Amino acid sequence: MVRSAIQRQTRQTGAVPPASLDMPTFRELARLVDESCGIVMTDAKRVLLETRLRRRLAAVGVDDFRAYLAFLRAPAGRAAELQAFTDCVVTNETSFFREPPHFDYLTPDELRRLAEGGRERALRIWSAASSSGQEAYSLAMIADDASGGGALFPWSVTATDISVRMLTAVREAVYDAEATRSVPARLHQRYLMPADGGAARRLTVRPELRRNVRLGRINLMHAEYRPGQVMDVIFCRNVLIYFQPELQITVIGKLLRHLRPGGLLFLGHAESIRSHDLPLRLIRSNIYERTE
Repeated sequence: MVRSAIQRQTRQTGAVPPASLDMPTFRELARLVDESCGIVMTDAKRVLLETRLRRRLAAVGVDDFRAYLAFLRAPAGRAAELQAFTDCVVTNETSFFREPPHFDYLTPDELRRLAEGGRERALRIWSAASSSGQEAYSLAMIADDASGGGALFPWSVTATDISVRMLTAVREAVYDAEATRSVPARLHQRYLMPADGGAARRLTVRPELRRNVRLGRINLMHAEYRPGQVMDVIFCRNVLIYFQPELQITVIGKLLRHLRPGGLLFLGHAESIRSHDLPLRLIRSNIYERTE
C-alpha cells in the first residue's frame, strides 16, 4: 500500500528522479543507519551509500532516493524493508585467521586452560560480529583441534550478526578456494572439503565441524544480547570502529555480561578501550581478560 502510494505520487507529478543521492536525503538516510546499526556515516560516505542502496530502489519499486526514504519512514515500509536496508549498509569484510596474533595466542594449551575454567569444563566461544563466517569457522577449527575432536572437552562457537544475509552465508559455509589460503595447511586438510560436487574452486566446511557452530541474529544496538550462554572467549573485532566512543563503551559493557571472569575479549587491531571503569586487563594485541 505504501509502495503503491509513492509510485502514484511519482507518476502524478511527472518529476524526473534525481540521478544521484542529494545531500539532505543522504543525511536523513545516514541518521537511519545510525539509529538502526550504530554506524556513523560522514558526508564523505554519500557516494558509498548511494551505490549500496541503488538496487534497493528497484527492489521496492520507487524511482528516487527521496521516495525510498519515505518508504522507510512509513511503518509498513519500515517493517518490510529495514532488514534489507541494514544488509546493504553494513560492512562485511572478513577472512579466515584474520589478525594472526590473536590465533597465535589461542594455543591448544590456552584453549584447554580456558575450558577448564569454564562451566562444566567446556569451551564456549562467541563471534559477536561474524559476517560471512570465516572468523567463526577459524575459531571452530582451533577449538576442535585443541579438544581432540571433542574428546578432551566439549566446545561450541556461537556466530551472531546483524545481517540475515551474512548469517545465511555462515549456514551455507561455502567459500572460494582462494579465500581459504590463510587456513593453516593441517587444518585446511582436516576441516575443508570440495563443494559443488567436488569442484576444487569452492570449498565447504566439513559437517562435523559445522554441527558445533550455533547461529543467531544479534544487533549490537539492542539493549540486551542473548547469546544463550556464558562465554569463555568473545571476539568482537573491527566493528566498534564504526561506532561513536560512548557507544563503544556501552557495547563492550553489554558483551561483558556474557563473559565469565577470567574469560578473554578480543578486539580488532584498530580498536581500543578508552575507559578505566570496565573490569578488563589488557594482555597484549587488543586481547583483554575480564578481571571480575
